[in-house]
Amino acid sequence: MPCASGWCGARPTMSSEPVALASPEEVSWKRLSPKAPLAALVPLSGMIGRVLLGALLPTYFAHERGLPAFVWVIVMGMALSLLAAGLYEVATTSYRVVDAQLEIRSGVFTKTSRFIEAARVQNTEVLQPFVSKLLGLVEVKVETASGGKADGHLRGLAPEDAQALIQSLQVIRGEGPAALPGAEVPAERVLSEASLGGLLLYGATALGVGVIAVVMGAMHEIMETFHKLLLPWMEAHWEALAAPGMVWLSAAVAALAGLFGLWLVSGARAVLRFHGFRLVDTGTHLRAVGGLITRRQVTVRRARVQQVVLDEPLLRRTLGFGSVEVETAGVRTGKEAADRAELLVPVVPTARMPELLREFVPELPDTLPFRGAHPKALLRARIRAVGLSVLVAAPATWFMGAWGAVAWLLLPAQLFGAWFDWRFQGWLVTETLVVVRQGFWRRRTTVVQRSRIQSVRARQGPLERGYGIGHVRIDVAGSHVVLPSVGWEEAQALIDVLPARRVSRAPRPAARLPA
Repeated sequence: MPCASGWCGARPTMSSEPVALASPEEVSWKRLSPKAPLAALVPLSGMIGRVLLGALLPTYFAHERGLPAFVWVIVMGMALSLLAAGLYEVATTSYRVVDAQLEIRSGVFTKTSRFIEAARVQNTEVLQPFVSKLLGLVEVKVETASGGKADGHLRGLAPEDAQALIQSLQVIRGEGPAALPGAEVPAERVLSEASLGGLLLYGATALGVGVIAVVMGAMHEIMETFHKLLLPWMEAHWEALAAPGMVWLSAAVAALAGLFGLWLVSGARAVLRFHGFRLVDTGTHLRAVGGLITRRQVTVRRARVQQVVLDEPLLRRTLGFGSVEVETAGVRTGKEAADRAELLVPVVPTARMPELLREFVPELPDTLPFRGAHPKALLRARIRAVGLSVLVAAPATWFMGAWGAVAWLLLPAQLFGAWFDWRFQGWLVTETLVVVRQGFWRRRTTVVQRSRIQSVRARQGPLERGYGIGHVRIDVAGSHVVLPSVGWEEAQALIDVLPARRVSRAPRPAARLPA
């Protein structure tokens, strides 16, 4: 049977026989596909275009007649030069796996060599953008704990070469190989799937900055249409529109239309990102596959999971689902926590949350007897709520009069919210885990492996010092979590208790690759 999207490769085989590592002289360099520059053309053009556009826009609007012709010639020459250099680098990139590490070499005039130890690899990511899908190619990203972007990014590999590369890295680490989407691998379990309806609900309840930016751009186009088409019609029917009650009706219709636009854009983004989502357990790895236009596969080593976050905003809890974020030491950049997670399960029914969490963290207890935040933390939260309300309501009353005085209703709402947030905070320390629950409106339950803790810090602000309480911050690679307020003496004691003692490991015997 043919495989979907051309992602299939040969079925991996496992052997208990040790394999000898070949010497560097015996391992030849492998090149990317000859079609790799075509696959890189669109992303490189977009990246260069965004940089040049950001540099030229202020200059363009500062002059009524625009930029001189010779400036455009220089700009276009620079853009073409950068594009040619990027395509040339892709065309000259080669790689090989030798001496238990991945070597990547690129460039001719200026050569760049990267060495990535297989034992340091946290996870691998396989992408298939739309253009690559048309060309039958994929991209492979290899991430370690160094932070930022992927340490190794091979753009333009044949699916069988990508599978062979991932399998070689796993063989060196002494793990079972992982297959690309569509490959038949025995003993796989499907842990989670996302339906179209679930993704639409996920998108409708996840309004982020990117969604608002898209809607604001759409509103700009709507205003242009309004001035050209709707404004003349409104002037002709002004008497009917100015009737009593029509102003409020128009405002309500506009607000509902804007909210519907936000939901529509957010739902479309969720479908594009997670269409056909599946989370599969291969034994030693967790593999998540999804995406409509850009197909994305993330393979995470179970042994490298350091933090799991259960995200349950109030609206999603009411609808009966939440999301799960899995992080390893492969540090990512992103404003939102979900953007930093290596693996994100978008839709998890509330009834299945404990079961799925134990798939990621088997040591999680059946019951979680949380310890609540310190009682004096509620007074601190109330003081903060009053200060925020006064900061907003006082200027509103000064500038807007009676209408601005409505902002004082924010005060009881903030006090009520502060009590709810304090009431549902909690923390728990077990022999191997630290579990922290924060917030009511957007509840986030974080599970941290104590063996992965990098540092622990106790903090005490001016108000906390007066009440004798403090915060404990736990840092892992690329992320952190803050415990609810505790007594200052207990906070200082937790600094020595939380980091788990690391078990010394005997050196692993060298693996050997097949001849």
